[in-house]
Amino acid sequence: MKRAYITLLTAIFVHFLSSLLAGQETIPAKIVITETAGLAREREYIEIPLQLIPTVPETPEATVFAIDEKSGEKIFCQVIREQDSPDKRFSFIRLVFPVSLSAHASKTFSLKEEKSSPQRKTDLRMEGEGLELKIENEFYRADLTKRPEPEPKIHASGQLQELLIKMGFNQLLTNAEDRIHWAPNFKREELEYYTTIAHWDNPRHYTLKTGNYLIRTIRQDLAPDHPEIMLTAVYKFYSGAPYFKFYSEMEFIQDLPLELLRNDEMTMDSMFTHLAFQRPGGEIVEVGIEERQKILDQHPIEDDAPWVCFFNADHGFAYGTIRLRYNNRNRVGELSPTYLPHTQIGAWLDRRYWNRRLIHDHLTFVPEGSRYAEENAYLVFRIGKTETDRFETIEYWAKRLRRPLEVRVLPGGGK
Repeated sequence: MKRAYITLLTAIFVHFLSSLLAGQETIPAKIVITETAGLAREREYIEIPLQLIPTVPETPEATVFAIDEKSGEKIFCQVIREQDSPDKRFSFIRLVFPVSLSAHASKTFSLKEEKSSPQRKTDLRMEGEGLELKIENEFYRADLTKRPEPEPKIHASGQLQELLIKMGFNQLLTNAEDRIHWAPNFKREELEYYTTIAHWDNPRHYTLKTGNYLIRTIRQDLAPDHPEIMLTAVYKFYSGAPYFKFYSEMEFIQDLPLELLRNDEMTMDSMFTHLAFQRPGGEIVEVGIEERQKILDQHPIEDDAPWVCFFNADHGFAYGTIRLRYNNRNRVGELSPTYLPHTQIGAWLDRRYWNRRLIHDHLTFVPEGSRYAEENAYLVFRIGKTETDRFETIEYWAKRLRRPLEVRVLPGGGK
């Protein structure tokens, strides 16, 4: 499937090159977007990789539009230039734009490059530079900066420090002892304490892409105190969306015995009263955080639970994780080692946390070539007032984000 897709992108590039030489302005690619899950979609983002000659500018007002061939609707596209070939003849780019679609419907778009266009304004804003960023939209403000104390807040890791839920709440999610986003984290046998991605100090590889719809950071380096692990982390913050995404991958470049390996961890001060989650079979469980242990001792939360959230029953604010992708396959497609994988809900001092345990407090040999990758969407929302609509918002987004729109890229004139 991937090879066929790459071949298709090559064909698109060749067609684009010949069109460009002939003086055409229309990019010869058609985008067919189809809704296959039976869900109405409203401004859902798609990201499309294309390989073109490096003539399209990477600016907030980049002049590429997706034109609905039926209605004539013209949608501004954010252009992200990923990489140019060494000889500068080719450019790998990514187009980002929102699409609205009825259930089971399909739309075909052509791409058009225009000479000039006014800058588009959205609610997505950023301040700071490098790893020291604060990013916000109408729903939240994410603080990725470092602090003068305490450890490990002092590190320039680019990991989420605090999160402000707007939406009329102005509720700040904090962790007095650490950043709220710890994961991934790991512990080798000879260390007294585990270390986390928050212990990174200026990761060696870092890129920041900004635009009207999407602000993205990519970081990659060896894991703190664990040079056997190559760690990759990607944040994506969107305009007009109550969530952001985080992708992480741990690739073992050397053999390493570990006592602990965790991901998808958020740890916050005790501002939440309740826990809710959905089991893989669809059952939704709700319980007071302080009363959780009786339920979880009998039936722990599965490692592949679709979503987990904390909420404050008195004030109505909520924060949760929606699991989008989860893959523990190694370099040759076989399962990497795990030990008692599950989702844990815990308490530490005055903090409350959830995490996905991959290796749970048991010395486990992890051979070179093992990989652990996942992508999650972190959602801020208002809890429903009745039992029937209490989790309506997280259910809405989980159904859509876990079943994204189908996207096909065709050469111009293709069917």
